Formats: sequence, C-alpha cells, structure tokens
Amino acid sequence: MYAEDDESIIDGIDNAKEHARYLKSILELGEVFVESIGDFGFGKGILLREIVKEFKPKRIIAIDPSKEANDKLKKEKWLQNCTHKIQQTTLENLDESKIIKPLDLGICNSIFQYISNQDVPLAFAKLARLCKYVYFSVPTKIDYNYMKKELDFIDPYANVRNKKFYLKNIAPHFTIVSLNLLESKIHTKESGFLYEFFRF
Repeated sequence: MYAEDDESIIDGIDNAKEHARYLKSILELGEVFVESIGDFGFGKGILLREIVKEFKPKRIIAIDPSKEANDKLKKEKWLQNCTHKIQQTTLENLDESKIIKPLDLGICNSIFQYISNQDVPLAFAKLARLCKYVYFSVPTKIDYNYMKKELDFIDPYANVRNKKFYLKNIAPHFTIVSLNLLESKIHTKESGFLYEFFRF
C-alpha cells in the first residue's frame, strides 16, 4: 500500500525489516556478496537503513530529488560506518561517470511511476550499467485501481502503467531471478541463479 502521511502503511517502509531480511537471504542463497549499495530514490531512507543493517556494505550511493530528504539522510548516524555519497538528483539526471561501477546492489522502490514513458527504457539501461542486482518495485495499474477503490488514494504525479509495460522494458537489460530481484545482463556473466525455476 502507498500513502503520503507518516501514519500510513507503506510497502518498503512499514515492513522494511522484512524486505531487508528477504533480500539478504535470497542473495546469500545465490552466493552474491554485497559490499556496495545504491539507492535511487531513498525517500525517508527507512528501507535503505534496514538493508544497510543487514549487509553492512563498505560503500553507499544514495540519491533523491528532495532537498529535505537529502539533508535528513546526511545526519543519520547509521551511515557513518561506511563510505557514502548522498546526492540531490533523479535517476534520469544522475551522472553515472562519477560512480565506481558496478554496484553490487541497487534499490529502486516505487520510483519508476514518476519517470516519463520515453525515459523508462533509458532508466532501466542506466540501472543495468550501474548495478549487478536491483531490488525493484513499482505500482502498476492494478495497484492504483485498488488504492483508489479501497483507500481513496490517487497519486496525481504518477504515470499509471500495466505490468506488461514494465516487463517489456525490463527484459532487454535484466533477468528476473526472484521476487522483486533483477539481475543485470551486463554484469552477471556467472549468475548465482542459473538453475532456478523462477529465472525468466
């Protein structure tokens, strides 16, 4: 579920610890070691914080277009134990030439609905260049219909798209190897998920 106020239940915030534990477990099963993390729209920073607690990476890149979010994250004590770069920008405008690539893991939680149709393929291509794996989620048309009916929630800034649109744009750049987990077709020549039934 998605909402704008702090009291609402939001997937990836209210249950951030569960997401982080799931991600750690599935990557360990695939023998994927995470020493660097990028969050491409960290928002409140709650999901990033829980994932950092689980993986204890040496290096973090975190971006968000909100100045308030950037200022708040820069003050967080849990970031002080690793090298980190926090930048006020969007995925579309991020200068990837200034990032040491590839990052082991990217986080992209509920960001793509704010990217224009023409920029979506470019954004997926950029993510695939930046990261070996990406933990990805985005609400689809079904989600927005549910939110409108059950929660009386409408996001006026979102581009509402169906699942087929996202799968079509993911396919050239990533393999889906588990729930919400994308594997870059550029960086993962030796996949830890080669023989899994859910790989497609």
